[in-house]
Amino acid sequence: MKKILVTAKLLVPVAIKRDRQSERSESVRTLTGTSVRGALASVYLQHGQVDDTFRHLFLDERACRFGTLDPGPEIFPLTAASCKREGIKHVLVDQLWYRIAQHHTEGKLPENAETPWRQCGNCKEDLKGHHGFWHENNGRLSEDASDKHHVIAHVGIDRHTNTAAESILYTLEALLPSCEKKDLYGWVMADDKAFTELKTLLETEGYCISIGHHRTRGYGDVCLQLGEPIDIKNSTDEENWEQWSSKLVAFLRQLSIPGCTPDDFYFSLSFPTGAVLVDSFLRHTIDLADMIPWLPVMPSVDAAFPMTGRPIHQLSTGGTLHWVAAVTKHERLRGWNAAHGLPRQDEWMVARGSVYVYCFKGAPEERGALIQQLKTLFQEGVGLRRNEGFGTVLVCDDFHRQYANQQEVQS
Repeated sequence: MKKILVTAKLLVPVAIKRDRQSERSESVRTLTGTSVRGALASVYLQHGQVDDTFRHLFLDERACRFGTLDPGPEIFPLTAASCKREGIKHVLVDQLWYRIAQHHTEGKLPENAETPWRQCGNCKEDLKGHHGFWHENNGRLSEDASDKHHVIAHVGIDRHTNTAAESILYTLEALLPSCEKKDLYGWVMADDKAFTELKTLLETEGYCISIGHHRTRGYGDVCLQLGEPIDIKNSTDEENWEQWSSKLVAFLRQLSIPGCTPDDFYFSLSFPTGAVLVDSFLRHTIDLADMIPWLPVMPSVDAAFPMTGRPIHQLSTGGTLHWVAAVTKHERLRGWNAAHGLPRQDEWMVARGSVYVYCFKGAPEERGALIQQLKTLFQEGVGLRRNEGFGTVLVCDDFHRQYANQQEVQS
Protein backbone atom coordinates (compact mmCIF):
# COMPACT_ATOMS: atom_id res chain seq x y z
CA MET A 1 0.00 0.00 0.00
CA LYS A 2 1.00 3.61 -0.57
CA LYS A 3 0.26 6.75 1.42
CA ILE A 4 -1.51 9.62 -0.32
CA LEU A 5 -1.52 12.97 1.48
CA VAL A 6 -4.92 14.68 1.37
CA THR A 7 -5.78 18.34 1.93
CA ALA A 8 -9.29 19.72 2.28
CA LYS A 9 -10.72 23.17 1.73
CA LEU A 10 -14.05 23.95 3.41
CA LEU A 11 -16.27 25.66 0.86
CA VAL A 12 -19.01 26.28 3.44
CA PRO A 13 -19.28 25.62 7.21
CA VAL A 14 -19.27 21.94 8.19
CA ALA A 15 -21.45 20.75 11.08
CA ILE A 16 -20.79 17.39 12.77
CA LYS A 17 -21.87 16.87 16.38
CA ARG A 18 -19.23 15.68 18.79
CA ASP A 19 -21.85 13.79 20.77
CA ARG A 20 -25.11 12.74 19.19
CA GLN A 21 -26.86 13.27 22.56
CA SER A 22 -25.37 16.71 23.15
CA GLU A 23 -27.92 19.44 23.85
CA ARG A 24 -25.41 22.10 22.84
CA SER A 25 -24.69 20.51 19.44
CA GLU A 26 -20.96 21.08 19.97
CA SER A 27 -18.98 20.62 16.77
CA VAL A 28 -16.06 18.26 16.27
CA ARG A 29 -12.60 19.62 15.62
CA THR A 30 -11.62 17.03 13.01
CA LEU A 31 -13.34 14.95 10.35
CA THR A 32 -12.85 11.29 11.15
CA GLY A 33 -11.95 8.65 8.59
CA THR A 34 -15.38 7.15 9.25
CA SER A 35 -17.07 10.35 8.05
CA VAL A 36 -14.83 10.71 4.99
CA ARG A 37 -15.28 7.07 4.02
CA GLY A 38 -19.04 7.31 4.47
CA ALA A 39 -19.31 10.47 2.38
CA LEU A 40 -17.31 8.93 -0.47
CA ALA A 41 -19.30 5.68 -0.27
CA SER A 42 -22.52 7.70 -0.51
CA VAL A 43 -21.21 9.46 -3.63
CA TYR A 44 -20.31 6.11 -5.19
CA LEU A 45 -23.77 4.64 -4.54
CA GLN A 46 -25.41 7.66 -6.16
CA HIS A 47 -23.78 6.65 -9.44
CA GLY A 48 -23.89 2.87 -9.13
CA GLN A 49 -24.39 -0.03 -6.77
CA VAL A 50 -22.44 -2.32 -4.48
CA ASP A 51 -19.98 -4.12 -6.77
CA ASP A 52 -16.40 -5.37 -6.69
CA THR A 53 -15.04 -1.82 -7.00
CA PHE A 54 -17.14 -0.65 -4.06
CA ARG A 55 -15.97 -3.55 -1.92
CA HIS A 56 -12.34 -2.93 -2.91
CA LEU A 57 -12.53 0.76 -1.98
CA PHE A 58 -14.66 0.76 1.16
CA LEU A 59 -14.70 -2.74 2.65
CA ASP A 60 -11.18 -4.12 2.13
CA GLU A 61 -8.86 -2.63 4.77
CA ARG A 62 -5.86 -4.17 3.04
CA ALA A 63 -6.68 -2.19 -0.11
CA CYS A 64 -7.78 1.23 1.13
CA ARG A 65 -7.89 3.10 4.46
CA PHE A 66 -9.22 6.59 5.07
CA GLY A 67 -7.46 8.72 7.67
CA THR A 68 -8.73 11.68 9.67
CA LEU A 69 -8.76 15.25 8.37
CA ASP A 70 -7.20 17.48 11.04
CA PRO A 71 -6.46 21.22 11.40
CA GLY A 72 -2.75 20.37 11.19
CA PRO A 73 -0.59 17.62 9.66
CA GLU A 74 0.63 16.36 13.08
CA ILE A 75 -0.98 15.83 16.48
CA PHE A 76 0.72 16.39 19.83
CA PRO A 77 1.18 13.12 21.75
CA LEU A 78 -0.32 12.70 25.22
CA THR A 79 3.20 13.12 26.62
CA ALA A 80 3.57 16.72 25.36
CA ALA A 81 3.48 19.46 28.01
CA SER A 82 3.75 23.24 28.01
CA CYS A 83 3.72 26.21 30.40
CA LYS A 84 0.53 26.46 32.40
CA ARG A 85 0.28 30.22 31.78
CA GLU A 86 1.80 30.95 28.37
CA GLY A 87 1.68 27.60 26.59
CA ILE A 88 4.37 26.87 24.02
CA LYS A 89 5.32 30.56 23.84
CA HIS A 90 7.33 29.86 26.99
CA VAL A 91 8.24 26.21 26.67
CA LEU A 92 7.33 22.86 25.09
CA VAL A 93 8.66 19.56 26.40
CA ASP A 94 7.88 15.90 25.87
CA GLN A 95 7.69 13.97 29.15
CA LEU A 96 7.98 10.41 27.83
CA TRP A 97 11.65 9.88 28.77
CA TYR A 98 10.96 11.35 32.21
CA ARG A 99 8.11 8.88 32.70
CA ILE A 100 10.37 6.00 31.61
CA ALA A 101 12.94 7.08 34.22
CA GLN A 102 10.15 7.24 36.82
CA HIS A 103 9.17 3.65 36.04
CA HIS A 104 12.76 2.49 36.49
CA THR A 105 13.09 4.24 39.86
CA GLU A 106 9.51 3.73 41.10
CA GLY A 107 8.96 7.50 40.94
CA LYS A 108 11.93 8.32 43.16
CA LEU A 109 14.04 10.71 41.09
CA PRO A 110 16.26 13.49 42.50
CA GLU A 111 14.51 16.85 42.67
CA ASN A 112 16.98 18.47 40.27
CA ALA A 113 16.22 15.72 37.72
CA GLU A 114 12.44 16.21 37.98
CA THR A 115 12.32 20.01 37.75
CA PRO A 116 12.79 20.32 33.91
CA TRP A 117 9.70 18.15 33.42
CA ARG A 118 7.56 19.81 36.08
CA GLN A 119 8.30 23.54 35.91
CA CYS A 120 8.55 26.10 33.14
CA GLY A 121 12.13 27.27 32.71
CA ASN A 122 10.99 30.88 32.09
CA CYS A 123 8.38 31.65 34.74
CA LYS A 124 8.66 28.64 37.09
CA GLU A 125 4.97 27.85 36.66
CA ASP A 126 3.84 24.24 36.50
CA LEU A 127 3.75 22.37 33.21
CA LYS A 128 0.50 20.84 32.00
CA GLY A 129 -0.47 18.56 29.15
CA HIS A 130 -0.52 20.25 25.75
CA HIS A 131 -3.05 19.19 23.11
CA GLY A 132 -3.70 20.19 19.54
CA PHE A 133 -2.05 20.04 16.13
CA TRP A 134 1.19 21.33 14.69
CA HIS A 135 3.30 21.47 11.55
CA GLU A 136 6.89 22.24 10.66
CA ASN A 137 7.61 25.69 9.30
CA ASN A 138 11.16 26.24 8.02
CA GLY A 139 12.44 23.46 10.22
CA ARG A 140 10.67 24.74 13.35
CA LEU A 141 7.51 23.56 15.03
CA SER A 142 4.56 25.89 14.64
CA GLU A 143 1.24 25.39 16.39
CA ASP A 144 -1.85 25.69 14.26
CA ALA A 145 -4.37 28.41 14.97
CA SER A 146 -7.18 27.84 17.43
CA ASP A 147 -10.44 26.30 16.26
CA LYS A 148 -12.47 28.40 13.86
CA HIS A 149 -16.06 27.71 14.84
CA HIS A 150 -19.21 29.75 14.70
CA VAL A 151 -22.63 29.31 16.19
CA ILE A 152 -25.78 30.18 14.22
CA ALA A 153 -29.38 30.19 15.39
CA HIS A 154 -31.83 28.36 13.13
CA VAL A 155 -35.59 28.21 12.97
CA GLY A 156 -37.33 24.87 13.37
CA ILE A 157 -39.58 23.56 10.59
CA ASP A 158 -43.21 22.67 11.19
CA ARG A 159 -43.76 19.11 9.97
CA HIS A 160 -47.34 19.77 8.86
CA THR A 161 -46.97 23.08 7.02
CA ASN A 162 -43.28 22.78 6.02
CA THR A 163 -42.80 26.39 7.09
CA ALA A 164 -41.05 28.03 10.02
CA ALA A 165 -42.33 26.66 13.31
CA GLU A 166 -43.45 29.22 15.87
CA SER A 167 -41.16 29.67 18.92
CA ILE A 168 -38.80 26.87 17.92
CA LEU A 169 -35.17 27.99 17.69
CA TYR A 170 -31.96 26.03 18.04
CA THR A 171 -28.25 26.74 17.71
CA LEU A 172 -25.78 24.89 15.53
CA GLU A 173 -22.01 25.03 15.91
CA ALA A 174 -19.91 24.40 12.80
CA LEU A 175 -16.34 24.47 11.49
CA LEU A 176 -15.80 27.75 9.69
CA PRO A 177 -13.84 28.08 6.40
CA SER A 178 -10.68 30.15 6.63
CA CYS A 179 -8.89 32.39 4.17
CA GLU A 180 -6.10 29.84 3.80
CA LYS A 181 -5.81 27.51 0.82
CA LYS A 182 -5.99 24.48 3.12
CA ASP A 183 -8.21 24.00 6.14
CA LEU A 184 -7.64 20.33 6.98
CA TYR A 185 -4.84 17.82 6.45
CA GLY A 186 -5.08 14.04 6.25
CA TRP A 187 -4.11 10.94 4.33
CA VAL A 188 -5.39 7.86 2.52
CA MET A 189 -3.59 4.52 2.40
CA ALA A 190 -4.33 2.69 -0.84
CA ASP A 191 -2.89 0.24 -3.32
CA ASP A 192 -2.46 1.28 -6.96
CA LYS A 193 -5.87 -0.01 -8.03
CA ALA A 194 -7.73 1.66 -5.16
CA PHE A 195 -5.90 4.96 -5.76
CA THR A 196 -6.98 4.96 -9.41
CA GLU A 197 -10.58 4.12 -8.46
CA LEU A 198 -10.66 6.82 -5.78
CA LYS A 199 -9.25 9.44 -8.11
CA THR A 200 -11.82 8.56 -10.77
CA LEU A 201 -14.63 8.81 -8.21
CA LEU A 202 -13.51 12.26 -7.05
CA GLU A 203 -13.13 13.48 -10.63
CA THR A 204 -16.79 12.71 -11.31
CA GLU A 205 -17.71 15.05 -8.44
CA GLY A 206 -15.16 17.75 -9.20
CA TYR A 207 -13.23 16.66 -6.08
CA CYS A 208 -16.06 17.98 -3.88
CA ILE A 209 -18.05 15.93 -1.39
CA SER A 210 -20.79 16.69 1.13
CA ILE A 211 -20.22 15.67 4.70
CA GLY A 212 -21.91 16.16 8.07
CA HIS A 213 -25.32 17.45 9.18
CA HIS A 214 -27.71 20.05 7.74
CA ARG A 215 -26.58 19.66 4.17
CA THR A 216 -30.02 20.76 2.96
CA ARG A 217 -29.37 24.10 4.68
CA GLY A 218 -26.11 24.73 2.85
CA TYR A 219 -23.61 23.04 5.17
CA GLY A 220 -20.98 20.38 4.49
CA ASP A 221 -19.36 21.04 1.07
CA VAL A 222 -15.65 20.11 1.16
CA CYS A 223 -13.12 20.11 -1.67
CA LEU A 224 -10.46 17.37 -1.46
CA GLN A 225 -7.06 17.36 -3.14
CA LEU A 226 -4.95 14.22 -3.46
CA GLY A 227 -1.15 14.26 -3.45
CA GLU A 228 1.19 11.81 -5.11
CA PRO A 229 1.40 8.27 -3.66
CA ILE A 230 4.32 7.59 -1.29
CA ASP A 231 5.60 4.04 -0.87
CA ILE A 232 5.57 3.48 2.91
CA LYS A 233 7.79 0.40 2.57
CA ASN A 234 10.67 2.78 1.95
CA SER A 235 9.71 5.19 4.75
CA THR A 236 10.71 2.96 7.66
CA ASP A 237 14.05 4.14 8.98
CA GLU A 238 15.80 1.51 11.09
CA GLU A 239 18.77 3.81 11.63
CA ASN A 240 16.57 6.48 13.27
CA TRP A 241 15.04 3.83 15.54
CA GLU A 242 18.52 2.82 16.68
CA GLN A 243 19.47 6.46 17.32
CA TRP A 244 16.22 7.02 19.24
CA SER A 245 17.04 4.08 21.51
CA SER A 246 20.69 5.09 21.93
CA LYS A 247 19.73 8.62 23.03
CA LEU A 248 17.24 7.22 25.55
CA VAL A 249 19.78 4.73 26.93
CA ALA A 250 22.34 7.54 27.31
CA PHE A 251 19.75 9.63 29.16
CA LEU A 252 18.91 6.77 31.55
CA ARG A 253 22.54 5.92 32.20
CA GLN A 254 23.22 9.59 32.95
CA LEU A 255 20.65 9.27 35.76
CA SER A 256 22.38 6.08 36.96
CA ILE A 257 19.29 3.96 36.27
CA PRO A 258 19.99 0.39 37.49
CA GLY A 259 19.84 -2.46 34.99
CA CYS A 260 20.20 -0.24 31.91
CA THR A 261 22.94 -1.44 29.52
CA PRO A 262 24.23 -0.02 26.19
CA ASP A 263 22.90 -3.10 24.33
CA ASP A 264 19.29 -2.44 25.38
CA PHE A 265 16.96 -1.50 22.54
CA TYR A 266 14.01 0.72 23.52
CA PHE A 267 11.19 1.46 21.10
CA SER A 268 7.87 3.28 21.34
CA LEU A 269 4.57 2.59 19.58
CA SER A 270 2.43 5.72 19.09
CA PHE A 271 -1.18 6.01 17.87
CA PRO A 272 -1.81 9.38 16.21
CA THR A 273 -5.33 8.32 15.13
CA GLY A 274 -6.23 6.12 18.08
CA ALA A 275 -6.98 2.39 17.90
CA VAL A 276 -9.89 0.04 18.57
CA LEU A 277 -8.35 -2.89 20.46
CA VAL A 278 -10.15 -6.02 21.67
CA ASP A 279 -9.02 -9.18 23.44
CA SER A 280 -9.83 -12.80 22.51
CA PHE A 281 -13.34 -12.37 24.00
CA LEU A 282 -13.96 -9.17 21.96
CA ARG A 283 -13.80 -7.02 25.07
CA HIS A 284 -12.30 -3.56 24.59
CA THR A 285 -8.81 -3.20 26.00
CA ILE A 286 -5.83 -0.84 26.12
CA ASP A 287 -3.23 -3.63 26.21
CA LEU A 288 -1.50 -4.10 22.84
CA ALA A 289 -0.53 -7.66 23.81
CA ASP A 290 -4.20 -8.69 23.40
CA MET A 291 -3.85 -8.16 19.64
CA ILE A 292 -0.07 -8.45 19.11
CA PRO A 293 1.00 -11.80 20.61
CA TRP A 294 4.75 -11.12 20.45
CA LEU A 295 4.46 -8.17 22.86
CA PRO A 296 4.63 -8.60 26.66
CA VAL A 297 1.48 -8.16 28.73
CA MET A 298 0.92 -4.85 30.54
CA PRO A 299 0.85 -5.47 34.30
CA SER A 300 -1.86 -4.01 36.49
CA VAL A 301 -1.08 -0.76 38.29
CA ASP A 302 -0.57 -2.54 41.61
CA ALA A 303 1.85 -5.04 40.06
CA ALA A 304 3.84 -2.56 37.96
CA PHE A 305 6.55 -2.01 40.57
CA PRO A 306 9.23 -3.03 41.02
CA MET A 307 10.40 -3.39 37.42
CA THR A 308 12.05 -6.71 38.21
CA GLY A 309 8.65 -8.20 39.03
CA ARG A 310 7.08 -7.47 35.65
CA PRO A 311 6.33 -10.30 33.21
CA ILE A 312 9.11 -11.08 30.71
CA HIS A 313 8.22 -12.20 27.19
CA GLN A 314 10.75 -14.60 25.64
CA LEU A 315 11.00 -14.24 21.86
CA SER A 316 11.37 -17.38 19.78
CA THR A 317 14.08 -15.63 17.72
CA GLY A 318 16.17 -14.85 20.81
CA GLY A 319 16.18 -12.14 23.43
CA THR A 320 13.42 -10.91 25.73
CA LEU A 321 10.87 -8.10 25.57
CA HIS A 322 9.86 -6.01 28.59
CA TRP A 323 6.94 -3.62 28.98
CA VAL A 324 8.34 -0.32 30.26
CA ALA A 325 5.68 2.39 30.30
CA ALA A 326 2.47 3.62 28.68
CA VAL A 327 0.71 6.98 28.48
CA THR A 328 -2.78 6.18 27.32
CA LYS A 329 -6.48 6.40 28.11
CA HIS A 330 -9.84 5.23 26.81
CA GLU A 331 -12.19 7.36 24.72
CA ARG A 332 -15.76 6.60 23.72
CA LEU A 333 -16.19 6.16 19.97
CA ARG A 334 -19.62 7.08 18.67
CA GLY A 335 -21.05 7.28 15.18
CA TRP A 336 -24.15 7.32 13.01
CA ASN A 337 -25.20 4.76 10.41
CA ALA A 338 -26.71 6.83 7.62
CA ALA A 339 -27.80 3.77 5.62
CA HIS A 340 -29.97 2.47 8.47
CA GLY A 341 -30.78 5.85 9.96
CA LEU A 342 -29.67 4.58 13.36
CA PRO A 343 -26.78 5.29 15.74
CA ARG A 344 -23.82 2.95 15.59
CA GLN A 345 -22.93 0.85 18.57
CA ASP A 346 -20.69 2.72 21.00
CA GLU A 347 -17.13 1.42 21.30
CA TRP A 348 -14.08 2.24 23.41
CA MET A 349 -10.87 3.22 21.68
CA VAL A 350 -7.31 3.95 22.74
CA ALA A 351 -7.09 7.74 22.68
CA ARG A 352 -5.26 9.63 19.96
CA GLY A 353 -1.68 10.43 20.92
CA SER A 354 -1.27 7.36 23.17
CA VAL A 355 2.27 5.99 23.53
CA TYR A 356 3.59 2.58 24.64
CA VAL A 357 7.27 1.85 25.37
CA TYR A 358 9.03 -1.54 25.35
CA CYS A 359 12.60 -2.68 25.85
CA PHE A 360 14.39 -5.51 24.05
CA LYS A 361 17.25 -7.18 25.91
CA GLY A 362 19.52 -9.44 23.92
CA ALA A 363 22.44 -9.54 21.53
CA PRO A 364 22.38 -6.91 18.72
CA GLU A 365 22.31 -9.66 16.08
CA GLU A 366 19.04 -10.95 17.57
CA ARG A 367 17.19 -7.71 16.83
CA GLY A 368 16.69 -8.47 13.14
CA ALA A 369 13.45 -10.42 13.57
CA LEU A 370 12.06 -7.76 15.94
CA ILE A 371 12.86 -4.98 13.47
CA GLN A 372 10.97 -6.84 10.73
CA GLN A 373 7.94 -7.23 13.00
CA LEU A 374 8.04 -3.51 13.78
CA LYS A 375 8.17 -2.68 10.06
CA THR A 376 5.14 -4.90 9.44
CA LEU A 377 3.29 -3.23 12.31
CA PHE A 378 4.13 0.21 10.91
CA GLN A 379 2.82 -0.74 7.47
CA GLU A 380 -0.32 -2.66 8.45
CA GLY A 381 -1.41 -1.05 11.73
CA VAL A 382 -3.32 -2.88 14.44
CA GLY A 383 -6.87 -3.26 15.73
CA LEU A 384 -10.36 -3.02 14.29
CA ARG A 385 -11.81 -0.52 11.79
CA ARG A 386 -8.47 0.17 10.17
CA ASN A 387 -10.18 1.17 6.91
CA GLU A 388 -11.62 4.11 8.89
CA GLY A 389 -8.16 5.31 9.90
CA PHE A 390 -7.91 3.73 13.35
CA GLY A 391 -4.89 1.66 14.37
CA THR A 392 -2.15 3.62 12.57
CA VAL A 393 1.19 3.01 14.32
CA LEU A 394 4.31 5.18 14.53
CA VAL A 395 7.51 3.49 15.71
CA CYS A 396 9.93 5.63 17.74
CA ASP A 397 8.21 8.94 16.99
CA ASP A 398 11.01 11.48 16.70
CA PHE A 399 8.94 14.11 18.56
CA HIS A 400 9.90 12.44 21.85
CA ARG A 401 13.59 12.76 21.10
CA GLN A 402 13.49 16.31 19.69
CA TYR A 403 11.58 17.72 22.66
CA ALA A 404 13.03 15.64 25.48
CA ASN A 405 14.43 18.96 26.75
CA GLN A 406 12.49 22.20 27.16
CA GLN A 407 12.34 24.38 24.06
CA GLU A 408 10.68 27.65 23.07
CA VAL A 409 8.71 27.33 19.84
CA GLN A 410 6.60 29.53 17.62
CA SER A 411 2.93 29.98 18.34
